[in-house]
Amino acid sequence: MKKIVISVLLAFIIQTVSMAQCHEYIETIAESELEPYILDGNFVSPIVTEGETVTLTRTFLAGQSYKIAICGMEMFFKEITITEEKTVLFKNFGKDSEDKMVTTSDGTTFPLYGLNFFEFTPDHTMNLKIKVKITPFQGGGGLKLEGCLGILVGFQK
Repeated sequence: MKKIVISVLLAFIIQTVSMAQCHEYIETIAESELEPYILDGNFVSPIVTEGETVTLTRTFLAGQSYKIAICGMEMFFKEITITEEKTVLFKNFGKDSEDKMVTTSDGTTFPLYGLNFFEFTPDHTMNLKIKVKITPFQGGGGLKLEGCLGILVGFQK
């Protein structure tokens, strides 16, 4: 029984240290990812594996300029979706998509590869759901990749 308790406690400590390191890593790169925007201080930075989905719901104020940046391990193929209720404002299928361009709901077209951010100024206060799904790596030999993911929100003064 003592060995089981020690094993569980050790696993908890290792997980806590890993999560803290992930948070520090994302916080360290936040400034460069959001530049020239300023991190609002609240962000999500979990350790994720393939197949997982991370969701952040936030309120964005009318007239304020924002940048939402998704950062972390580049080895992940990320499906990024930003929605207001059922309206899709932004969608990007990551590195393994056959589409070369992505079009936002306002008709703006961006190149697909390397686009992990969305800049906007809402004309009304809105609650947005930011969802990032880590799609499985093709040819991983049965191994599941694991790493840090950050969902950052910055604003302009």
